[in-house]
This record gives sequence, C-alpha cells and structure tokens, in this order.
Amino acid sequence: MASTTRQTRPARRGAPTRRPAARPLPRTGAVIPREQIPPPSPRARVRKRARVRAHAWDPGVLFSVLLLLVIGLIALFSASYTNAMFYQGSATHFIVQQGGFAAGGVVAMIFISKINYHIYARFSSLIMWVSIILLVLVAIPGVGTVHNNARRWLFGFQPSELAKIAVIICFAYWVARDSKSVRSFKGLIKPYGFLLVAYCVLLFLEPHTSAMLIICGTGVLILVAGGMRLWYFGPIGIAGVAAVTVFYFAFEHVRERFSVWLDPFSNLTGDGWQGAMGQIAIGSGGLLGKGLGNSVQKQLYLPEPQNDFIFAVWCEEMGLIGALLVILLFAFLIYRGFSVAKAAPDKFGFLLAAGITIKLAIQTLMNLFVVTGIIPVTGASLPFFSYGGTALLLQLGEMGILLNVSRYMRAQAKQQEE
Repeated sequence: MASTTRQTRPARRGAPTRRPAARPLPRTGAVIPREQIPPPSPRARVRKRARVRAHAWDPGVLFSVLLLLVIGLIALFSASYTNAMFYQGSATHFIVQQGGFAAGGVVAMIFISKINYHIYARFSSLIMWVSIILLVLVAIPGVGTVHNNARRWLFGFQPSELAKIAVIICFAYWVARDSKSVRSFKGLIKPYGFLLVAYCVLLFLEPHTSAMLIICGTGVLILVAGGMRLWYFGPIGIAGVAAVTVFYFAFEHVRERFSVWLDPFSNLTGDGWQGAMGQIAIGSGGLLGKGLGNSVQKQLYLPEPQNDFIFAVWCEEMGLIGALLVILLFAFLIYRGFSVAKAAPDKFGFLLAAGITIKLAIQTLMNLFVVTGIIPVTGASLPFFSYGGTALLLQLGEMGILLNVSRYMRAQAKQQEE
C-alpha cells in the first residue's frame, strides 16, 4: 500500500532558492547603519523623475515686471498728454494705444510662460530667417515706413525687435548644441559672426545704431556665458574701435552726434536740443520732484517725451527718489533674471534666460546713459516705459520665456530638496 505522505525532493542544482523575506525596519527610533538600508530600485528613481512637473512662476520676476509696467504706463500718460493733445487732438491718444498693447502683452506673457522653452530650439532657424527677411523688406524703398529720417517700420511692426530675440534664441541653441564652437576663432566666425554681420548690415541700412549695439552686445555676452575665452575680447575690442573710427570719419552725422554729446548746449538749434532739454528736466527735478504731471519740459520743449527721453520727464516730476525707485526695480528684475539663469535645468535654458536678462540690462543702461548724457544719443527706448507697441509686446513675450524657465528651475530645486 502506497504511503500517503508526500516525500520532499532535494532541490536541483542551480535552481533559484527563495530569498527570505526582508525584515521590517524597526520603528523604535533606533539609528540604522547606512549599509543596512536597502537602496531604492532604479525603477523607483525613474518614476520619481517622471513625476517632476513645472511649478509656479518666479514671483520676483513676475511682480517686478508687472510693477514696472504699471509705473511705465503712468509715466507715459503724464509725459505724453501734452504732445498728444497738440499733435493728435486727444490727450489720451498715446496711453490708449499703449494700454491696449500692454493688455495684449500681459496675456501673451502668461500664455508664453506655459510653453516649454525647449520648443524655441526647434524653430530657431525659422525665427532667424523670418527676422532677416523682414529686415530686408524694411530696407527696400517704398516698402518700409520712414520716420525721422530712418526706415525702421514695416506696416507698423519694427523687425529689429524680432532680430534681438532671434539672436538670443539662435546663440543659446548653437552654444548648447556645440559648446566647443565658442572655444576657437573658426567656430566663432561661423555661424555667430556671420549672423551678427548680417544683422549689422541690414540695420545700418535703416539706420538703427542702438539696435546694432544691443544685438552685438547681447550676442557677445551670450558667447562669454557659453565659454568663450576672455582673451578673445582683445581682437573683438580692436575690431570695435576700428569700426567706430571708420564710422566717425566716414559719416558726417556720426561726427555731429559726438560733438553734440560732448556739449549739447553748443547746438541748441539743432541736434543738441533734445539732450540739453533732457538734462534740464533731470536737474530741475531735485530730490522730490515737481509732482506727477507738473513737468515743464514736456510742454513742447522736449521732442517726443513719450519715447527715448521719458525717464527725463519722470525725473523732473518724481525727483531723485522716484528715479532711484525705477532704477532699483530694474536692478531687481535683472538680478532675478540671472538667478533664474543660474538655476536653469540645462545649458539651453541657462543661456536663454541669461540672454534675455543681458538684453534687458544693456537696453536699460543705454537709455539711462543717453538721457543723463553719459553716451551719445542712440535712440534706445526704456523697456516697459517708452511708447511703442512692437517693443512692448516682444519685451513682455521675452519675460514670458524667462518665467517659463523659472518654472522648470523651481521644479528642479524642489526635486533636489526631496
């Protein structure tokens, strides 16, 4: 009779043995040695990274932009209503148009801040070629609109503003794609040098000196942030001095601007009038100013006070205290922009945020230096203050890109804290 008890067979050689169940970790608060803590599985780490998403905007960038925009609209209305009434027949002509562009720009900034900034790398070539084609169209007589002896507008749009952001996107993408390209002269010439030369030639035909300086300065500083050797500044500086020298002796209007810059009161009936009136407005503001709306120089003395010299009217009305407030707000925004760039999750984000901040800093300083007489008059507008719909829309769009980079910067910082 067969036995009803089942005999256990010996395990086969090489068969996997069942591992004993892991002992649960004690919950008594005892210190567990590091070597006894099981490491997390690779699959768990992948899941943790997959859950990382973009978070809120950087509050410093957002609120400083909105505050500068509100102050800029107030300053624009105060500086422009006299000219608007005299030349346009309505005191609210400029502020109504600028207010519409500001509202659209804020909506565009919020919308763009939701778009992943990596998408601009895919369309960098398209943005570059569109900006070049528009600049070529502006240079064609009869196509571009002429104002104050300069052909800079195409059906109300200023293509030089698009060229500024195109340089930032293209340079950031090219350096991030090939960081070794900025370590040699050959790599700097193609494609970086070719693009800068193309923009400078097209902007010279308008002419638009301030846009040339902003684009070249922004592009070179992006290359420096990307790893360009600092001693390359020697040849670049020599080339810059040579270009200024050639411009000085080749063009009479350049020599006139230099002479007017050194002494604007020497030519009050000509090009020195605007600089002289601007300095009078700044000096007469004193510590506390004459009060909002009480500027004297905007009463048809200062030409187009709503544009490049709007800061001079602000200084006259709000004094040194009001001027320092605006300067500190710009300084804080620039500081937050570089902070976002420093903590960006990748090199493209770093260079993109740094380029936008560099461009903002260069244009702001150029306007303040022009108004105060530190550099010759170049026509650089003050961001968020000066009248101009194209410039304001693209400036707020750039802030949207910066806010998007800050969202991923905050997500990465949160992941590192975890």
